[in-house]
Amino acid sequence: MKKTLLTAALVTGLSGIAQAKSTVTLYGLVDAGIGYQQTKVTQGDAYTKTRVVGLINGVKNGNRWGFKGAEDLGNGTSAIFQLESGFDMGNGRSSLGGRLFGRQAYVGLKGDGWGALTLGRQYNLAADIVAPIDPFGAGFLQAGVLGGAFGASTFARMDNSIKYVTPDFSGFKLGVAYGGKNTKTTNSDDFNDFEERDTSHWISFGAGYSSGPITVGASYDRFLTDFRDTDSDIKGTTHMWNLFGSYDLDVVKLFLGYGQVRGAMSNDIIVRNGAGNTGLNAVLNGFTTVTNPNSSAVGMNYAQTNGYRQQAWMAGLSMPVSDQAKVLFSYQGSATKNTGDAFDGVKGKLHILSLGYLHNLSKRTSLYAIATYGTGRLKFGNRDNIKLKSTLVGVGMQHRF
Repeated sequence: MKKTLLTAALVTGLSGIAQAKSTVTLYGLVDAGIGYQQTKVTQGDAYTKTRVVGLINGVKNGNRWGFKGAEDLGNGTSAIFQLESGFDMGNGRSSLGGRLFGRQAYVGLKGDGWGALTLGRQYNLAADIVAPIDPFGAGFLQAGVLGGAFGASTFARMDNSIKYVTPDFSGFKLGVAYGGKNTKTTNSDDFNDFEERDTSHWISFGAGYSSGPITVGASYDRFLTDFRDTDSDIKGTTHMWNLFGSYDLDVVKLFLGYGQVRGAMSNDIIVRNGAGNTGLNAVLNGFTTVTNPNSSAVGMNYAQTNGYRQQAWMAGLSMPVSDQAKVLFSYQGSATKNTGDAFDGVKGKLHILSLGYLHNLSKRTSLYAIATYGTGRLKFGNRDNIKLKSTLVGVGMQHRF
């Protein structure tokens, strides 16, 4: 009897030690409300208007659930992992193309003194360092920089990536990531040789500094497209960089941001590897598709070819009105064009004004209200200009678990 009690005590003690060194957490958030959304595109006397009234979801942040964990390996080093799935609250379906863990899926090591090294599908450095320097935190659809004037230049996910981020050094943090696979298949017969390849790859850099009231973040992403199969041969280099900053005056926090894109923003290869989102500009881009069968750009819009150019900017503020509530405001703008012959004379402009209110009922539950209005225009050399108006008004609730 005494041996049985002793064995039970030892097993219980060892189990407690194992649990103390290894943790797995189930987490997520649910976000839904009621809203009004309308998008109207006009060209000459013709127009297309889409209006949605009713349930809105994933507004403040995209709905998600996931697992994350860590195991203490000793000497300040831990094994870590994260698996995160996105879903539509309105119909329960998976988002991000139906991927099981489309938001994040990685494993790696983390050390107190040397930083973190992770492998899998994960955020680029712009998402970690630049996107949070936004009154709307890259959320709230077109009110944030991701869904507004900047798009994926400020927030994207990298497939098949290796990522390293330093620990915080007196407020400074640096990071670098590489994504892509180098695959080649050579076919040979009696008549010819043919090579299918995908050596496209993505390099992401980021640097941030935060001390007292000042926060600054900078990012640079370079995507090299080199893809060939029996149907297509796509090459090009895309450069994306951003510089954002904020200053907290206690009574109000000020935000500024600027970024540029040089090269294809949403060709098939970039989209396939986790980027490609051009924000609200995507509505306008669809009206620039080349129809001339003699053009090398036939079937593509001007954000999908190497001559694409984008400048975007943001100014905003957040102002606390109580210990639990704050008001958010931002203005975003962008100017786009394409230097390719197929898009000669096409220029785009975009302006977005957004106002929000956020009230925290607890650490995990909040209420929000959002009103955002965007206008855009495409100017053509010999066609009617295209005008865009996009409105979102809504109220909602978010709960984190």
